[in-house]
Amino acid sequence: MMDTGKFYDVVYSRRYDIEYESCVKCIKKTPKSYRIERADGTTFLVPQDSILERKEVSPFKNT
Repeated sequence: MMDTGKFYDVVYSRRYDIEYESCVKCIKKTPKSYRIERADGTTFLVPQDSILERKEVSPFKNT
């Protein structure tokens, strides 16, 4: 489970591909999906059942 306001490295499936997002912020969670925000400010939905792996990270890991 991802918590709102925390940063994660996320691996998830999207149709026929496996996607990886590094240091994204969970900004909203619903019973079936998460709203994720990238460092550039873009957001997208990830269905909870498509997440293969997630790891909580520090937002300052690259500084």
